[in-house]
Amino acid sequence: MNFSIRKRLLWTMLSTLFVLAVGASSVTYMRARSDVNKLFDYEIEQMVYALAMHIASHPELTEEPLLRVEHDFVTQVWDKNGKLLFSSRPGTGPAILLQPGFSDHGGANGWRTFTAVGGGYTLQAAQPQTLRRKLATNIALNAMLPIVAIVPIGGALIWLLLGYGLAPLRLIAREVESRDPAVLQPLSLSDRPSEITPLVRSLNDLFARLDRALQVEREFIADASHELRSPITALQLQVELLESTSNDSERSELIADIKQGVGRVSRLIEQILTLARLDPDYGGKTESIALQDFIKEIYRDMQPRATAKSIHFSQNTAFPAEISGDPTSLRALLRNLVDNAIRYTPAGGTVTIDLKTADSGPEIVITDSGPGIPEEMRSKAFSRFYRGDNVPETTGTGLGLAIAQRAAERLGARLSLENSQTGTGLTAVVRFQGSPVVNAGKSAANALDSPVKTMNF
Repeated sequence: MNFSIRKRLLWTMLSTLFVLAVGASSVTYMRARSDVNKLFDYEIEQMVYALAMHIASHPELTEEPLLRVEHDFVTQVWDKNGKLLFSSRPGTGPAILLQPGFSDHGGANGWRTFTAVGGGYTLQAAQPQTLRRKLATNIALNAMLPIVAIVPIGGALIWLLLGYGLAPLRLIAREVESRDPAVLQPLSLSDRPSEITPLVRSLNDLFARLDRALQVEREFIADASHELRSPITALQLQVELLESTSNDSERSELIADIKQGVGRVSRLIEQILTLARLDPDYGGKTESIALQDFIKEIYRDMQPRATAKSIHFSQNTAFPAEISGDPTSLRALLRNLVDNAIRYTPAGGTVTIDLKTADSGPEIVITDSGPGIPEEMRSKAFSRFYRGDNVPETTGTGLGLAIAQRAAERLGARLSLENSQTGTGLTAVVRFQGSPVVNAGKSAANALDSPVKTMNF
């Protein structure tokens, strides 16, 4: 589901602004109420003291001056026996004599009262609590209006500012959208905001990788077309010769050549498909793999080919180990390495598969006694359709080591070609990353009770 960064930021900022406005309004209201209470407390306190001074100067306690008080207040005079002598608003205000000082009477809808004793009288001034709350609310609302007005005004300003701030993103989107698919040149980094620069660099890196991938694919298609064109052309010529030949021996030879050509084309197509399926950008199913079981499987599958060439073929899995990876990639890796070893080893030669353990992880070592590859040419051996100068064109497809290299990349392993310890041939070493998972007890038992399988052909 798509979402708008601009709208998300707007609602986030507005929500934050609203919470801050509510918080500020609450604090404003509480402060206003506190200040109003202090002001009115001071007023009723002064009212009581003024009343006391008046009584001191007019002991006859005439009502006329005592009535001259604010109508929102109630003043009362009590004698020393607790009898109400005077009330500025008879029938209202506290009906009882309270303790000296400030006190609240009657709850939320009651009175705020100040009481003082002097001259044989008890003087009391009271004010309704509802009046205080009303005044505090009015003052708070007047103070909160600017804060509340900030929310919609701030929302409009934030929307405009976000649009201005996100303009570089829209510019990049238009640049990429207006490009021709074949143009993968990097975007300019000049005059880009620092926050956008990592995105532009990532896009440029993606363009570079896509350009390399497309270039490799174009080269691969061109090479594959060339490699397929030659045997298919040869097959067409052989079919034409077969149609024009009536000699049985010549027809038999041509049929054999056609079968061989069809087999080579079939293997070439199979190798191309295998290489395409091993694209490193697409991961396979990962599971725990017992390397010794895989080696035994490859050994059984390739044994008939070694037998047909009278090759001394052996495998050593005395120290079993496990890895985590894609079985399809591992099978392609081992089959192509062993296939290459058997294919280029002459009759009567040797091919061995060894499973070893090292501190960095398990290793699979495949050694043959073939012609080998000169050290200076080994870096090219992993290229597609590469064949050595000393190898006949019909020997292989030139994709075996390229497939093995890609399969190793998908497994997170490192494939290297090294000199054979026997002095002739080639050694392919596959080094897996991480500590090997080895069963020591089983390894010891295999070493003592299960000798290395070696078969001579």
